[in-house]
Amino acid sequence: MDVLNRLFEEHFRAPVKRIQALQGDLGGSGRKIIRLSNEAASAIGVLYGVREENVAFLEFSRHFRQHGLPVPEIYGEDLSSGAYLEEDLGDTTLFEFLSKNRKGESIDAAKLSRCCRAFRWRRAGT
Repeated sequence: MDVLNRLFEEHFRAPVKRIQALQGDLGGSGRKIIRLSNEAASAIGVLYGVREENVAFLEFSRHFRQHGLPVPEIYGEDLSSGAYLEEDLGDTTLFEFLSKNRKGESIDAAKLSRCCRAFRWRRAGT
């Protein structure tokens, strides 16, 4: 946990004030997923000891973001400790959103696009 506190403080230049474990269905992969926050910022910290999967996730995330896809920004990483810190996108998971907006075998693309634009606008305003 200390490594996530350090990554948070390095990125935001301020200490963590609150820590919230986000296990439940999100932790089924063996990852420890934690929300770290203070009065001005929030981030998601992940602890997972499988280096290859962490590297793959971080590379995919950076590649997708570079090409404009709405994925969390990677704020910091310490692969030797199996930890990384990423943008907090809120409480709704992609699975929950898709489950609520699925029509048979397809997803309403316009609704998904509006959701992503609205989310990015809200995040930019905070």
